[in-house]
Amino acid sequence: ICFMEMGVSFKLSYYNEYKSYLRMAAVRHQVKFYYDILSPYSWLAFEVLCRYQKPWSLDLQLRPTNLGKVMAESGNKPPGMNPFKASLMSRDLQRAADMVNLPYKPLSNFAESLFIRGSVPTLKALAACQTTHPDLMEEFTRQCWLGLYSRDVDITDEGNIRDFAAAAGIPDVDRLVELSRGPEARQQLIDNTTEAIASKCFGAPWYTVTNPSTGRTEKFFGQDRVEMLGFILGKKYEGVSPPS
Repeated sequence: ICFMEMGVSFKLSYYNEYKSYLRMAAVRHQVKFYYDILSPYSWLAFEVLCRYQKPWSLDLQLRPTNLGKVMAESGNKPPGMNPFKASLMSRDLQRAADMVNLPYKPLSNFAESLFIRGSVPTLKALAACQTTHPDLMEEFTRQCWLGLYSRDVDITDEGNIRDFAAAAGIPDVDRLVELSRGPEARQQLIDNTTEAIASKCFGAPWYTVTNPSTGRTEKFFGQDRVEMLGFILGKKYEGVSPPS
């Protein structure tokens, strides 16, 4: 009887551990990703995080954010404004893009694209997509980055925004563009940016996740922090292109 009781106890213990494992496996970790299409390093982090969505059970919440507002509020400056950083940035971006296997090409007129044209119309279109087609946010975001940092087109041009949306499979492009001009998209962009600033964001990419062990919010800055995110979640990092 003693051995039988021990066997039952062992089986119950094993069963409880197995149930705990299943619960952990079913957990999806919500990662809020704050980005501006003007930030090429955000594109790098975005693509790697997208590749880890299934292996790490990530619920990737994309938050288009006005980086100019973030910089102004935090007192930070774009890395290109520092001549020492600027001297490295072009080569560093090319190496990083090659490593992640992205078709990155330097902008023909960096100052005009970033400081004159900006990205606000594009961000508003993304904010409109966030509320109307959240399932298409990933591909719409990707198409915007391909437009700017692979084809060097004006991402604020309405015709180009329409092309990005169509390439992403958005069924009602006219409606999306109309919404992007309205107060709802503007407010969504403001809300995203305010949320980022409230979390002490000072640049992009910026992403947050709840630590499953402590319950505290963990914050990450930079395209090279995905491995650290995995460490916090207890997940195995397998490079920029994990096995599918």
